[in-house]
Amino acid sequence: MLPIPYNNNKGYINIQQSSIDLKPELVYRYIKPDTLIILGKVDQEFKEYAQRFKIPYYDILKEESFSIMNAIPSAEGAIQRAMERTDITIYKAKVLILGFGRLGKVLARMLKGIGATVTVEARKNEDIAWIEANGYQAVHLNDMDSLLSLQDIIFNTVPAMMLDRAKLGKINPKCVIIDLASNPGGVDFDAARDFGILASHDLSLPGIVAPMTAAKIICQVTKEILQMHFHYDVMGG
Repeated sequence: MLPIPYNNNKGYINIQQSSIDLKPELVYRYIKPDTLIILGKVDQEFKEYAQRFKIPYYDILKEESFSIMNAIPSAEGAIQRAMERTDITIYKAKVLILGFGRLGKVLARMLKGIGATVTVEARKNEDIAWIEANGYQAVHLNDMDSLLSLQDIIFNTVPAMMLDRAKLGKINPKCVIIDLASNPGGVDFDAARDFGILASHDLSLPGIVAPMTAAKIICQVTKEILQMHFHYDVMGG
């Protein structure tokens, strides 16, 4: 079992508890053929390795049950980060969420429950309709610029450049930006610094803010994968 995600932004195995830089290929050479690998965020490099050596694998981040359960501690952690970095309450704060995927949905529901004024960005008409049906304000990506200056907090969940220099120039410098998207994120952090905007890239929040819950989720989904792959009951250990 490899980490989740299995590599960091430098291309090394993602070992957060150590300063060791370990190249993935140094691990691969010791893996026997037909060994099942469970990992997070499969990239092209790993796909090529698995194909070349005929290694079966599961990307745990692609498992629907994991993504849904993992969104809950991720959203809680994101809200915790927002509370730590602002001098206002979440209650009545103007909050913009970029993206209405699993994490965006959970985050919007939690923030609304706390009393925030929630706006959610989306591109698909179907998502716009669901956002409005859930009682949030919806904004299409093409119309987002007009709302940027009004926000107290912005959460990004989209793994694409959503807040470039041009958009950041429209944001109030007092606004806090929390980027939850996988590497490389969706914010021009250099531009944010130039504008004096506090922006952070917060990855792996479940393991940081709720490690016990994160471990239980990984354990449960791993057992489900093993059951499916080996066709036997592993729930008993």
